[in-house]
Amino acid sequence: MMAGIVATAVGRELVIDHPFDHAEPAWLGVILGGPALFLIGRSLFEYVEFSRVSRSRLIGLLALVAGAPALAAAPPLGAAIAAAAVLVLIAGADAARARGRPPEPPSPAH
Repeated sequence: MMAGIVATAVGRELVIDHPFDHAEPAWLGVILGGPALFLIGRSLFEYVEFSRVSRSRLIGLLALVAGAPALAAAPPLGAAIAAAAVLVLIAGADAARARGRPPEPPSPAH
């Protein structure tokens, strides 16, 4: 998860410095890869802690990967907005799933 946070920070700097430039493939890899690494780390944590992985995280990860070719023509700001939209949708799905339910207990130790 830490690699995802670091990559996201690097991607943020790229977007701040070059918001409307042509996105180099490596830039796109960092801008979308940071959130993707974060989702992978969060999914692994969720699997260890609750013995499950949220479908919304898997769909979000697939959306980031599948959207990369289409975002190759977009400026870095466009890719960052797309990545942020995916993360916001995942947060919304989590909030909707948890609404009105008690906090989920961790799974028993294996």
